Amino acid sequence: MNEVTGMNTVGRNEPCPCGSGKKYKKCHGKENAIDIDALVKQELDVLQAQAYDFIATTQSPHMEELYHQYLSKMELMKADPDIYEMAFVSWYGVTQKDEEGLRLIDRFVDKQTVTRPQTAERLESWKKVRITAGSVEKVDDETLRVTEAITGDELLVKEAFGHMEEGSFFLGLLLPNGDSYIPFAQYFIYPIIEKGASEMVKIRFEQGEFDDLQEYLAGQYLELADVGFVLYGAEKRKAAKTPAPTEEKEETTGAIEGVEIWKTPEYIEAIKALQDYLEEKGENKKESALLVAVLEKYFYTERPTIRNPKIYSGAMVDMAKNIDEISIRHVQKELAEHFDVSANSISRRSKQIWESYQDTVYSMLKEQKA
Repeated sequence: MNEVTGMNTVGRNEPCPCGSGKKYKKCHGKENAIDIDALVKQELDVLQAQAYDFIATTQSPHMEELYHQYLSKMELMKADPDIYEMAFVSWYGVTQKDEEGLRLIDRFVDKQTVTRPQTAERLESWKKVRITAGSVEKVDDETLRVTEAITGDELLVKEAFGHMEEGSFFLGLLLPNGDSYIPFAQYFIYPIIEKGASEMVKIRFEQGEFDDLQEYLAGQYLELADVGFVLYGAEKRKAAKTPAPTEEKEETTGAIEGVEIWKTPEYIEAIKALQDYLEEKGENKKESALLVAVLEKYFYTERPTIRNPKIYSGAMVDMAKNIDEISIRHVQKELAEHFDVSANSISRRSKQIWESYQDTVYSMLKEQKA
């Protein structure tokens, strides 16, 4: 005679699914039935809390360095250390590899001794953590459906959640849980910004030249979490105000400029490297100011995701060859050596910026001459 336990059919003389090693009839078979799935969930909840503590208590100079490095980039999360710390710890543990190529989540999983086969299998799958961002809707009181930006993949996330507004945006680190996922430690749901946030993810992904969405999100997770708060705050302020039609354009522009989410450390580094180079070469100050202004406007408008800021510095100098009205001219080989990047990288970026931005350049040139 077989009995159904949770999702499993178990013979009375077979090993008990609870992992005790006893025959089912002498273990949980004595009871009417056992919900194995509920037991597995309880064990995974405990393991997830232990995984977070394992990461948080790890002593690592690299971890400490990155903590402060990313904190300095935060626009809003720096004001709430608890939120930032949980976001950083969980992100670091599932993305950053040590000298042996292992992440802290890998080390945690490998050191666990789990007797229940179902729990052990789910735990091992946590090494395939998935970072996701996209629109989210509530399926039921225990399930969320995330439609991932870029890929369009639909992911079921097992998490109890109350009321959810339409147009919400999800950002989180997901641990595999069979045919669904569970969020690791912390996740973010931002109301009303889904359209703007999804477009931002798409633009930054395309401009960053990443191989896939996971690579992009692994590198940009903390910045995206912070920008989500910035966008949400801007939308709330916009919704709270009902300006007269003549004031609407001015008010909206002020709110956007007040946020200044374009001023990342990478952008500032690229701009400063450009300024230093032009000053070192003794270039005309007015012409130099134009190139710097163009780069600033490009960053503010396009918000590119930057891996190497100095590629943009060199590209802006190289782009000057297309502008007859200014005299700045330097060959790509010289620029590549100075900025310690490849000439091909400078060439590609210079061409890209010029093709999409030459009208803006000439417009700014006219304003400068006026």
